[in-house]
Amino acid sequence: MIPVVTPAEMKAVDEAAPDPVDVLVERAGAAVARAAARLLGGTYGRRVVVVAGKGNNGADGRAAAGRLRRRGVAVEVTDATGAPDQLPDADLVIDAAYGTGFHGAYAAPDPGRAPVLAVDIPSGVDGLTGEAGDGAVVARSTVNFAAHKPGLLLGPARERAGSVV
Repeated sequence: MIPVVTPAEMKAVDEAAPDPVDVLVERAGAAVARAAARLLGGTYGRRVVVVAGKGNNGADGRAAAGRLRRRGVAVEVTDATGAPDQLPDADLVIDAAYGTGFHGAYAAPDPGRAPVLAVDIPSGVDGLTGEAGDGAVVARSTVNFAAHKPGLLLGPARERAGSVV
Protein backbone atom coordinates (compact mmCIF):
# COMPACT_ATOMS: atom_id res chain seq x y z
CA MET A 1 0.00 0.00 0.00
CA ILE A 2 1.29 3.46 -0.92
CA PRO A 3 1.32 5.86 2.05
CA VAL A 4 -0.78 8.99 1.58
CA VAL A 5 -0.33 12.19 3.58
CA THR A 6 -2.09 15.53 3.59
CA PRO A 7 -0.13 18.75 3.02
CA ALA A 8 -0.41 19.58 6.73
CA GLU A 9 0.92 16.15 7.68
CA MET A 10 3.79 16.54 5.21
CA LYS A 11 4.72 19.88 6.74
CA ALA A 12 4.75 18.26 10.18
CA VAL A 13 6.95 15.43 8.86
CA ASP A 14 9.42 17.98 7.43
CA GLU A 15 9.50 19.92 10.69
CA ALA A 16 10.03 16.78 12.78
CA ALA A 17 12.74 15.36 10.52
CA PRO A 18 16.04 14.67 12.27
CA ASP A 19 17.88 16.36 9.39
CA PRO A 20 17.83 20.12 8.79
CA VAL A 21 15.71 21.48 5.94
CA ASP A 22 18.78 22.25 3.80
CA VAL A 23 19.71 18.54 3.88
CA LEU A 24 16.17 17.57 2.88
CA VAL A 25 16.28 20.13 0.05
CA GLU A 26 19.57 18.72 -1.27
CA ARG A 27 18.15 15.18 -1.21
CA ALA A 28 15.03 16.34 -3.04
CA GLY A 29 17.15 18.26 -5.55
CA ALA A 30 19.20 15.13 -6.20
CA ALA A 31 16.05 13.09 -6.84
CA VAL A 32 14.70 15.74 -9.23
CA ALA A 33 18.04 15.94 -11.07
CA ARG A 34 18.10 12.13 -11.50
CA ALA A 35 14.55 12.12 -12.85
CA ALA A 36 15.41 15.02 -15.18
CA ALA A 37 18.47 13.19 -16.53
CA ARG A 38 16.29 10.13 -17.24
CA LEU A 39 13.68 12.23 -19.06
CA LEU A 40 16.40 14.01 -21.05
CA GLY A 41 18.09 10.76 -22.04
CA GLY A 42 21.41 12.27 -20.91
CA THR A 43 22.61 15.64 -19.72
CA TYR A 44 25.51 17.11 -21.61
CA GLY A 45 24.44 19.93 -23.95
CA ARG A 46 20.79 19.81 -22.91
CA ARG A 47 18.76 22.89 -21.96
CA VAL A 48 16.51 23.02 -18.91
CA VAL A 49 14.33 25.82 -17.55
CA VAL A 50 13.44 25.66 -13.85
CA VAL A 51 10.42 27.69 -12.73
CA ALA A 52 11.09 28.17 -9.02
CA GLY A 53 8.93 29.66 -6.31
CA LYS A 54 10.02 31.06 -2.97
CA GLY A 55 9.18 28.03 -0.79
CA ASN A 56 10.66 24.59 -0.35
CA ASN A 57 9.57 23.46 -3.82
CA GLY A 58 11.52 26.35 -5.29
CA ALA A 59 14.52 25.43 -3.15
CA ASP A 60 14.25 21.82 -4.39
CA GLY A 61 14.22 23.10 -7.98
CA ARG A 62 17.24 25.34 -7.42
CA ALA A 63 19.14 22.43 -5.85
CA ALA A 64 18.30 20.29 -8.89
CA ALA A 65 19.48 23.12 -11.16
CA GLY A 66 22.88 23.15 -9.47
CA ARG A 67 23.29 19.41 -9.85
CA LEU A 68 22.24 19.50 -13.50
CA ARG A 69 24.70 22.33 -14.25
CA ARG A 70 27.51 20.20 -12.81
CA ARG A 71 26.48 17.48 -15.25
CA GLY A 72 26.75 19.76 -18.30
CA VAL A 73 23.17 20.99 -18.60
CA ALA A 74 22.55 24.62 -19.54
CA VAL A 75 20.06 25.65 -16.86
CA GLU A 76 18.01 28.82 -16.61
CA VAL A 77 16.17 29.44 -13.33
CA THR A 78 13.11 31.66 -13.63
CA ASP A 79 11.29 33.09 -10.63
CA ALA A 80 7.70 31.84 -10.58
CA THR A 81 6.24 35.26 -9.79
CA GLY A 82 7.99 36.94 -12.73
CA ALA A 83 7.95 34.10 -15.24
CA PRO A 84 7.11 35.09 -18.81
CA ASP A 85 3.93 33.75 -20.40
CA GLN A 86 6.09 31.72 -22.82
CA LEU A 87 9.23 30.01 -21.49
CA PRO A 88 12.41 29.96 -23.58
CA ASP A 89 13.09 26.93 -25.76
CA ALA A 90 14.30 24.01 -23.68
CA ASP A 91 14.61 20.25 -23.68
CA LEU A 92 12.83 20.07 -20.32
CA VAL A 93 10.99 22.37 -17.92
CA ILE A 94 11.13 21.68 -14.18
CA ASP A 95 8.05 22.96 -12.38
CA ALA A 96 9.16 23.95 -8.87
CA ALA A 97 6.84 26.94 -8.58
CA TYR A 98 4.39 25.88 -5.86
CA GLY A 99 3.88 22.83 -3.69
CA THR A 100 1.22 21.04 -1.73
CA GLY A 101 0.33 24.03 0.42
CA PHE A 102 -0.64 26.19 -2.56
CA HIS A 103 -4.21 27.49 -2.70
CA GLY A 104 -5.71 29.68 -5.37
CA ALA A 105 -5.34 30.01 -9.10
CA TYR A 106 -2.06 29.62 -10.97
CA ALA A 107 -1.44 30.32 -14.64
CA ALA A 108 1.63 28.27 -15.52
CA PRO A 109 3.89 29.65 -18.22
CA ASP A 110 3.72 27.88 -21.58
CA PRO A 111 6.59 25.34 -21.79
CA GLY A 112 6.38 25.23 -25.57
CA ARG A 113 7.30 21.77 -26.86
CA ALA A 114 9.33 20.85 -23.77
CA PRO A 115 8.04 18.15 -21.44
CA VAL A 116 7.48 19.20 -17.83
CA LEU A 117 8.82 17.49 -14.71
CA ALA A 118 6.88 18.57 -11.60
CA VAL A 119 8.44 18.75 -8.14
CA ASP A 120 6.21 16.90 -5.63
CA ILE A 121 2.92 18.00 -7.23
CA PRO A 122 2.13 20.01 -10.39
CA SER A 123 1.87 23.72 -9.51
CA GLY A 124 -1.70 24.89 -9.28
CA VAL A 125 -3.02 21.50 -8.13
CA ASP A 126 -4.56 21.39 -4.65
CA GLY A 127 -2.50 18.87 -2.68
CA LEU A 128 -5.49 17.72 -0.65
CA THR A 129 -8.34 17.53 -3.19
CA GLY A 130 -6.65 17.21 -6.60
CA GLU A 131 -8.65 20.17 -7.87
CA ALA A 132 -6.87 22.26 -10.47
CA GLY A 133 -7.67 25.38 -12.42
CA ASP A 134 -7.26 25.58 -16.17
CA GLY A 135 -3.83 27.17 -15.79
CA ALA A 136 -2.32 24.46 -13.57
CA VAL A 137 0.76 22.63 -14.79
CA VAL A 138 0.41 19.53 -16.95
CA ALA A 139 3.47 17.38 -16.32
CA ARG A 140 4.85 14.37 -18.13
CA SER A 141 6.20 13.14 -14.79
CA THR A 142 6.10 14.15 -11.11
CA VAL A 143 8.82 13.42 -8.56
CA ASN A 144 6.99 12.76 -5.30
CA PHE A 145 8.67 12.86 -1.88
CA ALA A 146 8.00 10.81 1.25
CA ALA A 147 4.43 9.77 0.41
CA HIS A 148 1.75 10.37 -2.18
CA LYS A 149 -0.35 13.43 -1.58
CA PRO A 150 -4.11 12.86 -1.88
CA GLY A 151 -4.20 15.50 -4.60
CA LEU A 152 -2.06 13.29 -6.85
CA LEU A 153 -4.62 10.50 -6.72
CA LEU A 154 -7.87 12.45 -6.97
CA GLY A 155 -9.71 14.45 -9.60
CA PRO A 156 -7.99 16.21 -12.47
CA ALA A 157 -4.55 15.94 -10.86
CA ARG A 158 -4.24 12.31 -11.99
CA GLU A 159 -4.01 13.48 -15.59
CA ARG A 160 -1.89 16.56 -14.76
CA ALA A 161 0.77 14.66 -12.78
CA GLY A 162 1.83 12.25 -15.55
CA SER A 163 3.84 9.31 -14.25
CA VAL A 164 4.54 9.68 -10.53
CA VAL A 165 7.96 8.54 -9.31
